[in-house]
Amino acid sequence: MARPGQNLHVKNLVFVVLYLIIMAVEAQLIRSTNRYLRASTISLAATQGNNGRSFDVQNYGAVGDGEHDDTEAFTRAWNDACKASSATLNVPGGKAFLVNNLNFQGPCQPGFTLQVDGTIVAPENPSSWKSTYVWLLFEHLQKFTLTGKGTIDGKGSNWWGKQKSRPTAIQFNDVKGSALSGLKVTNSPQFHVTLTNCDSVQIVGITIQAPESSPNTDGIDTFESTNIVIKDSTIGTGDDCVGIGDGSSNININDITCGPGHGISIGSLGRGNTKADVHSIHVNGAKLTSTTNGLRIKTWPGGSGVASDITYENVQMEDVSNPIIINQFYCDTGDTGSGCKSQGSAVKISNVEYSNIRGTSATEDGITLSCSQSGSCTGITMENIDLVTGSGAQVACNAQNVQGGNSIPSRCLVNNGQ
Repeated sequence: MARPGQNLHVKNLVFVVLYLIIMAVEAQLIRSTNRYLRASTISLAATQGNNGRSFDVQNYGAVGDGEHDDTEAFTRAWNDACKASSATLNVPGGKAFLVNNLNFQGPCQPGFTLQVDGTIVAPENPSSWKSTYVWLLFEHLQKFTLTGKGTIDGKGSNWWGKQKSRPTAIQFNDVKGSALSGLKVTNSPQFHVTLTNCDSVQIVGITIQAPESSPNTDGIDTFESTNIVIKDSTIGTGDDCVGIGDGSSNININDITCGPGHGISIGSLGRGNTKADVHSIHVNGAKLTSTTNGLRIKTWPGGSGVASDITYENVQMEDVSNPIIINQFYCDTGDTGSGCKSQGSAVKISNVEYSNIRGTSATEDGITLSCSQSGSCTGITMENIDLVTGSGAQVACNAQNVQGGNSIPSRCLVNNGQ
C-alpha cells in the first residue's frame, strides 16, 4: 500500500507531464498559425500590390538585402506576371536582390516588361551556382522588354582564370520583337549579353563593364539571329565589344562607344571546317578607344561559306591596335603549325566597305588584309581612310591575296600577290 507522500508525488509528476504536452501542442499551433499568416500576407500583398497589371518581386517574398536568396520569389513573380496582359514586373531601386540561375520562360502575354531599377546580383562563390551555362536566361518570348535604371552584376571575378566552364550573364534565346534597354551589366563570368535564334531585337542605351584583364567577357554576341539593332551603348570588357557569330544577318550597330576590349568583330567563322553564313552587317557611328583590334573579320583556315555585304562607316579610333584587319588565318589555340595555315578553302569574304575611318593607331600596322590564297577576299573597298600613329606618321598597310581591291590604297597592294 502506497504512502500518502508517494501518491502526491505521482500526481505532481502526472501534472508536469500533462503541462509539458499542452505547451508543446500550443507551440506547434503557434508555429503553424504564423506560417499560414506569413503565406497569406505574401499572397494578399501580391494580389493587392499588383493593381491588375503591375507586379513587384517584394510582394512574393524577395528580401533585397544582397544576402538572402531571392531566386524562388523571382520565379513566382515571373510566373504570375507572365500570364497577365501588358504586365510590368518591378525590381525596385535601392535594393540588391541575390538570385541564382533563373530561366525566365515564355511564352508570356505580349507587352510584358521586366523593369529593373534595383540591382540583381549573382552568387560570389562559383560552387554556389546551380549551372555553368547561363545565369539569366530569357526564352520563347515575343514583344518583351527588359529595361530599367538598375544593374545586373555577374560577380565574375572568382571565375576568371580559375574555372574552365563559365556562364553567360544574360541570354535571349528565341526572343522576337523585343528590347533590352537602359541597364548596366557588369562583371559577367563570361559573355555579358548573348542573342541566339532571335529576330527583331533592339539593344539600346545599355552599359557593359568588366576589367580589361577579364577573359572572354564579350559585351554583346549574336548567333543565328537577324534584324538586330545595337545602338547608343557603351561597352568596355576584356574581349570583343560586339561579336557577330555564325548565322547572323541584318545586324545594325549604331553610335556605340567601345573600349577597353578587342573591338568590333565578325567571327571567328569556319572553325573545324564548318560552313558559315553571315551577311548584311552595318556599323555606322562608333568610337573605339585603346582596343586591341578595331574593325576585325576573323575566319579559320579550312572553313567554307560566306561573310558578305559588310559596311563600316563613320568610325573614330583613339590609340587602337590593328584598326582595320581581315585575318583568314585566325587561331585562338596557340597552334602555330598547319592548323593556322591555308588549307585550300576558306570562308569567302566579299563586298566589304570601309568609309570615313579616322583616328590614331597604337601599332604601325594600321590596315592588314591577310587573305587566303584560295581567292576568298573580293570586293574590298575603302574611302576616306585617315589613320595615323601616335607620332602622326601614316600607318603601314598590307594586303595579301585580295581580289578586286581597286579602291584599296596602292601602297597596301605592294605585297598583294595577286
